Order: sequence, then structure tokens, then C-alpha cells
Amino acid sequence: MTNIAEVKSNRRRTIPIEKDKNKQLEKIVNLDLKTPTEYICVTCGKSFKKLDGNFPASQSEIYAGLENHLPTCKRCLDKLYEHYCIVLGDEDEAIRRICMKYDIYYDQSLANASRKITKDRSRIHTYISRANLLQYKDRTYDTTIEEEKTQTIDTIEDIKKDNKNTKLTKKTINFFGLGYSEDEYQFLQYQYDDWTARHECKTKAQEELFKNICITQLKIQTASQKGDKIEQLMNAYQNLLGSANIKPTQTNENTLADQNTFGTLIKKWEDEKPISEPSSEWKDVDGIRKYINVWFLGHLCKMMGIKNSYSKEYEDEIARFKVEKPEYVDDEVNENYDLEDMFNEGV
Repeated sequence: MTNIAEVKSNRRRTIPIEKDKNKQLEKIVNLDLKTPTEYICVTCGKSFKKLDGNFPASQSEIYAGLENHLPTCKRCLDKLYEHYCIVLGDEDEAIRRICMKYDIYYDQSLANASRKITKDRSRIHTYISRANLLQYKDRTYDTTIEEEKTQTIDTIEDIKKDNKNTKLTKKTINFFGLGYSEDEYQFLQYQYDDWTARHECKTKAQEELFKNICITQLKIQTASQKGDKIEQLMNAYQNLLGSANIKPTQTNENTLADQNTFGTLIKKWEDEKPISEPSSEWKDVDGIRKYINVWFLGHLCKMMGIKNSYSKEYEDEIARFKVEKPEYVDDEVNENYDLEDMFNEGV
């Protein structure tokens, strides 16, 4: 394998990197104290004398050079919002897409509140103005991503696609119960599918055991990441494995055979230790193979008019039992010879 030399980035760092992760990074600020004479919309190119009233405000630090205003004017933002409403077919999804593009904090409650709009303001501008309120200070789309990762599902309504893009199903949530995040549900479902694919799971009791094994695995992983003690969780995990009869000490060749299906075992034996070909005198001791080939397959092919090895074998076998009518060639046949004459001759 060829070793690829590491290429270091020559990009200048605009934010000083702290070794302590708990410390907040220094905020980006506009160091240029000169006031621009005009502001140009990056979308339409139109020039404006003022930022306020023409460019929406922003919480994102990437727009520090524009005094924390978006680089797109309000008119272009309205057009962009109308475009995504048509393309995505949903106003909330259109707002989310614009938030994603411009690093704006997205929250469903804010999207619901933005439905109450005035005649002189569009919904997207109502949403952005609400997202810039004091209680949402310093929140950007990065905040949205972090919140959705840890957001728990407490009701079935939380998985509606109009509220949140998710691949979760009601079946998964009903099975494991409420109170987990989307990533945690995906972890639980993956582990459950993996356990039940490798071990027998036919009864309700077995389903509950495997479910609790998966939940305990999740708790162990979460506790390990936080640096908490996991001794009690590990003991509970071992007890669940013992109840399911799948502890490593319990898993021997016999239990593996019991937990696998017959077809799985046949495949395993054929791969690891296949059965060798029998000797010629033991290939068809009771003649059942020949019986099926001749009297079932051969007869069927002969009846259907198919000429192949089966029909040929059938014809050869029939020939053994066929009786041919005798033919007289040289001797004359006395048609008047009667059976009574034969008996009289005998007398």
C-alpha cells in the first residue's frame, strides 16, 4: 500500500485555537473601522446606501464584515423563498433551506410563529426578525444541528415529516419506547437487528430480552463517553446475556446448532466440511433415483413428446417388458387345423 504524504493546509486561521475545549473561541469581529459608502447585494448586484432596512440582520459571525447582516437584499430573499416554496412544495421546508444556506437558526416553533405575518412583510422576513430576538442570541444553523442531534422524541407527533426530516418509523419508537433521540433510535434498531439475525428470536420473552440488551448497550456507551462508572451497567448486561443464554461461556457448538436454522447449518457444513461423493455401489442402493428418472420424468417426457435422455431411458426400460407378436416365414399355417384334432392326435 502506497503511503500518501500528509498535506498541511496553508489557510490562515482567523480564530485562535484554544487547547481547552471548554473555553469559548474568540468571536470574529469587523476590524475595519471604515464605514462603506455603499453596500452591494451579492445576488442581484444592486447598490444600497444603508444596511438597515435593505439587508436582514444575522447572528452568524461569518457576516461580521457586513456588521452582521446577510449579503442578500430583502427583495432577492423574497424571490429565493418563493422559489423554494415551489421546488420543495412546503413553506416550512423553504424556510429551513434558506436558514441552511445563510447560517440562520431554525426552530419549528419559530416557523409556526412566523405564519402570523402582516401585509407589508413576507413570512421569511418575519421568521428572520424573530430569529434575531434576544432569546435567540448567538444561535445559528450550527445550533440547529446540535439541538436536533440531542433532541428526544417524546410523542409520536415528533416524527411527522412536516416537522422533522427523519427515517424513523412509529414501529421502532413504539417498540423501544419514547424518550430517545433519532441517533439513539437508529443505534438501538441496528443492534436489535444484528442480535436477532445471529440468534434465535421467536417468542415475546426473547424479543424483550434482546430489546433490553440493546438499551443497556446504549447506556454503557453513553456512560463511557461521559466518563461515568459502568460497573453496574456491565453486570446488568451480563445478566441479560445469561438470561438469553448467549453469554460467551454458554455459546458452544451445541447451542450454536440449536440457534441456527436447518438451512443455515446445511450451508455451514457444506462450506466447512462438505460430504464427499459416495462409492458407486452406494450411489443408488434402493433404485429410487432410477425409478424417478424412468417412471416419472421419462414417462412424462414421452407423454409430452419431448426427446431427451429421460424419454430414451424410459423407452429402453419399456423394451425390456415388451412382448413381440410371433411371425411365420417358412412354415405354412394350417388354418383348418382344429384344437379337437390336436386332442384326438394325443389320444
